[in-house]
Amino acid sequence: MLIYALVMVLSKYKLIMSDLDNTLLPIYTQDEFVQIWFRDISKVFRAYGLDPVKAASGVNQGIRAMLYNDGSRKNIEVFYDEVEKICGYTREQIEPPTLEYYTTTFENVYDITLPNPFAVRIAELMREKAKYAVIATMPVFTIEAVAMRMGWVGLKPEMFDLVTTAHTSSYCKPNPQYFQEILDRFGTKPEEALMIGNDVREDMYPCKELGVDTFLVTNHIITHGLPHDDFRQGRYEELVAFLEQL
Repeated sequence: MLIYALVMVLSKYKLIMSDLDNTLLPIYTQDEFVQIWFRDISKVFRAYGLDPVKAASGVNQGIRAMLYNDGSRKNIEVFYDEVEKICGYTREQIEPPTLEYYTTTFENVYDITLPNPFAVRIAELMREKAKYAVIATMPVFTIEAVAMRMGWVGLKPEMFDLVTTAHTSSYCKPNPQYFQEILDRFGTKPEEALMIGNDVREDMYPCKELGVDTFLVTNHIITHGLPHDDFRQGRYEELVAFLEQL
């Protein structure tokens, strides 16, 4: 216990967060992801006797509504309210087929992902170099959907202190309050935290606004045309080296 306490005193960060998609889990293209999602979830809705186009449209709009959540409710509550408003299906009707999809057919998305031999090592270093380790992924999915995606690069939710989902978060990226909610959860000051991500707009700028330290992973970088030279950055090998020397 004394050695662990000493390590925590010497560590630069109390909390290390990492994005998932295109940071730890490389994905070919977002467009192809959406196409596969719509095709497969529509089949599950049909099997449950729901109009597949209407149900999928409602779910799509529900996801969009979560992106603009103002923090007054958890994202999952915003999602189901919007689904019912758009397509008329209640949570009791939509939840079972959605859960089935994310624990079965969602596996098809694996076909458009790439391996990341550094993912497990990065996760190990996050645990080793900070008191708290968090997967700070866009919180519009359930834990089942996130856990499946994590598994494709050898990760499990239990390796982390928190995996953000629609049930845990009240905001979405790039709202800085999404990250502030995580900081508050672990009693962490911005200067005690590090965010690892590949998206300049969604990960880097909101953390910079809060005063959270950042590492921009460039293997699958998304810039949205924004300046990013001032951010600490590098490929997976350089991220591992950076974490190892903390």
